[in-house]
Amino acid sequence: MIPSPANPVNARSSGRPLTAGLLVLATLAAGCSLAGRTERSSRATPSPTPLVDVRSVAAAPTPAPEPATPEPAQEPTVEVVDATVPLEPTVVEATVVEESAVEATVVTEPVTTTPPAAIASRPPVRSEGRPRVEPAPPVDPGQRAIDILEAAIRTDWPLLRANALEAMSADPARLRAAVMASLNDPNLGVRFVATMLVGTADLCDLAPLVEPLLEDPSDSVRAAAIYALATCSDPVNPTPLAAMVASDNPEVRANAYVVLGLLGEPSAIPLIRSGIGQGMGLVDPVRARLVDLQGAAALVRLGDEREIEPIRAALFAPTEQAELTALAIQLVSRLHDEGARQMLVRLVEAPSRESRPPEIRLAAAEAIAVLGAREPEPFLRLAGEYVDSPRAEIRAQVASLLGEVADPAAQTLLSNLMADPDPVVRVAAAGSWLNLTVDERTAAAPVH
Repeated sequence: MIPSPANPVNARSSGRPLTAGLLVLATLAAGCSLAGRTERSSRATPSPTPLVDVRSVAAAPTPAPEPATPEPAQEPTVEVVDATVPLEPTVVEATVVEESAVEATVVTEPVTTTPPAAIASRPPVRSEGRPRVEPAPPVDPGQRAIDILEAAIRTDWPLLRANALEAMSADPARLRAAVMASLNDPNLGVRFVATMLVGTADLCDLAPLVEPLLEDPSDSVRAAAIYALATCSDPVNPTPLAAMVASDNPEVRANAYVVLGLLGEPSAIPLIRSGIGQGMGLVDPVRARLVDLQGAAALVRLGDEREIEPIRAALFAPTEQAELTALAIQLVSRLHDEGARQMLVRLVEAPSRESRPPEIRLAAAEAIAVLGAREPEPFLRLAGEYVDSPRAEIRAQVASLLGEVADPAAQTLLSNLMADPDPVVRVAAAGSWLNLTVDERTAAAPVH
């Protein structure tokens, strides 16, 4: 049973980077909804490449035996077959996502198979006595996590680049280099995340690189630039945010709410109130309500704690409106709403006839962990239910949950998930590994 004390709402941020939930805002217009360090629409999982059918390799006919001829005795020779065969990889290139949005697209990793003919024709290697086998050097999971994230930053898939940026937040030295390279990313979603990280991760030495983004073609990126520069105490005019709050574009309005809430200026409360429930008449009602929840969260950050109630109510939205529940879970976690803890427990532990889908149970469990539950066993048990799910997005959520569980068993599971066939799962596991272990390591090595 997950413990469930209840305390008043506290609009402080959690240990995870706030931008872990912001990428969904940058993609609302494309139909994305809450993962993240936010926004979890179903993603296709690459089909596993079939293994070579060894039954297709025909055995050579056995010749008839010849009469034995006596031979002088010889020293026995040990025959060892070296199974190492040069591999000829088949590479399927990653699909490039259009610039207009960060969307889930299947990325197929290089697949390596061993040709049957090579196995059949490989000549035996003869050696005298026992063969020498050099043990493989151990792989450091921390270095593997860094390698995964640095490779993801260079991928052609914008969603993976944005996720990797957020995941690097636990390693500021490497994050700085990645953010600096991503401020000019061709995808607006990646630019938005990178620009927000300048403020949330206190990368204020990059502020001069943010200033040109005040003229970015994307309203969302301009809002992020206003936030980053204001946070870094650079002179900036926040007036454009007023027009964004009045926008009928759900993505733009939601991101304007987020920025106004983070800026912490109570004078923005009337402006935010003027936008909630207004306009967007042609927008899907569920999407419009998602935007209004972001407005309510901004008001809570600015001190109006009464607005936590519509967010708590959304925790129990109808099953067909699961995206509302998912966003509400994320918001009560980000706002550090202790009063919602028991509600989150109910989402995780509801009886079978009322049981919520895996996405909701895992998100609620992660929120409980962020709120400060320290007993690892309930979280490990839930992770064990879904760690082998056939759906990559569920395995990625398991990895995200484990990043909040300080237990050696969680690290073991994360090490395994860093070898997952899906790149999104690997990035989530790598980010969680860093989140758990970065404080245990010395400062990161210089990044060149």
